[in-house]
Parts: sequence; C-alpha cells; structure tokens
Amino acid sequence: MRIAFIGDLHYPSMIGKNEKVKEARDAFYAKFLHTFFEIEADYYVSIGDLTNFGREDELREVYEIIRKYDKPFIHTFGNHDLYGVSRDEVLNISNSEQNISIATDDVIIISLETARDHDHEDYSGYVNDKQLQWLEAEIAESEDKLVIIFAHHPVYDTTANSNFPYLSIQPEVPILDVLRKKKGNGIYINGHNHKDSIETIDNWTFVQANAVLDDQSIRILEINDNEISIQSPHVASPELRGMAQLIGSNINHFQLNPLGMGTTPNREKLIKRNLYV
Repeated sequence: MRIAFIGDLHYPSMIGKNEKVKEARDAFYAKFLHTFFEIEADYYVSIGDLTNFGREDELREVYEIIRKYDKPFIHTFGNHDLYGVSRDEVLNISNSEQNISIATDDVIIISLETARDHDHEDYSGYVNDKQLQWLEAEIAESEDKLVIIFAHHPVYDTTANSNFPYLSIQPEVPILDVLRKKKGNGIYINGHNHKDSIETIDNWTFVQANAVLDDQSIRILEINDNEISIQSPHVASPELRGMAQLIGSNINHFQLNPLGMGTTPNREKLIKRNLYV
C-alpha cells in the first residue's frame, strides 16, 4: 500500500490582494496539487489546514482543483479550516466525513478530528470522550494490524514543539494511554506545528510534516509485509519556491517559517514491522 500526504497547505483567499499575488497563488497551487495527485498512491491525505482561514471561497476553489483528479482524498480538518464558515458547511463543501476508519487486510487507516470549531483564541487540539472511546475500540479491533492515524494536532510531547502551549492536543486528554494499548506497529501523522519531526515512543512512530509554503515536499508512506518507509521527495523548483515565498509573505493568518524543514532523520524513516503481544 502507498499513501501520499501533505502538510498544512494554507490555500488562501485572494479577496483584496493584488493581481501579482493572485497569479502566483493560482499557478502555485495548481502545479503543486497536480504533482501531488500524479504520484501513484492508494490514498491521498491532507493532514489539515488545507485552507488558510476556512472561507467559503477558499474551500470551493481548492476543492475545484482537487476534484479534477478524481482520486481517493482524505481531508482531516485543521484549526484554520474551521475559522470561517460552520463545520457543517465545511463538511458539505468538501463532501467529507469525520472520524473515519478504513480497514484493509493488514492496515487500518484512521482520520481523527482534533480541531475546535470557530475558536480563534485556542488553536490547540481536543479529542472528546466519545472520540476516545471510538479510537480505543478501533485500536482493540485492529489486533496486530498496522494502524495509521492522520490528525492535524500532535499528541502532547511527542514531536517537535508539541510541548508548547496550543501546539498539541491538550495534555490532559489521555490519548497516549489509548495508543499504548495497541499491539504491533502504529503510526501517528500530524501537521499544525510547521516543523518536520519524527519520533518513536514504544511501538508508535510519530510523524510531523511542515507547511507546504515553507517546503514543497510530498510525503509518501509505503507499506509492505516486512517494513514501512516514510519518504519525503522534494518537488520544488526555483519557480515554485519563489511563488511560495511571495504568497506566504502577502497573506494573513500565516507566517513563513524558514526553520520548518528538518534534516533527513526528521523527514524519512524505515520501520521494521513487529508484533507486540
């Protein structure tokens, strides 16, 4: 199995912006998403903040591009995706479902929603009791199958900066206790912090991808019988990098992070598949 995923995309509205920035936005996202969907994969995943402020024009425009490719696309909402219109409207425009589980013969793919609805002050993640019970049941039923969780927010104190205020699921949410009940391998993949990071805790690998405007990379998760590989091929060109810098310097609610891109150990990993009984 192959899964391609991208970090925080931050597709921005161009209402009130000058024509040069709008042209850069249109060209950048069209080219980047074309490259993303041209990769051969079974699933394509956004780990949240697909849009810059969850505005209706942002959602409709970015989904117009995505739907051209007619690929199996999973959108795990980020906090920025829920700042504008209501959650129900985001679900309607994106035709998405939340807190989903996809089972194959030996892999369980979970999309876990961690973003708050319309909370401009608290941008940390939150998982309620009902979600935790659902996740615990999914983990129990997975037995020794590989579990891959896509979420926008990291688990507290797992990946880079996830012990800072607002940069994780709230620490009092006992999600790590639930994950520790897993037999065999688990992979938890998130964005939010705009900084590459890969950390291993027990039988879980925690993967954090930075923002697309900072680094034009696409992540590929490849799963076979004996091992799992995480790859981060660069798709940037001088033209794409220039457009990304222009966009990132001229939109609200976003700040370029020149330190977000990590070294190879923060971006790529080979994991041997094991059973923990």
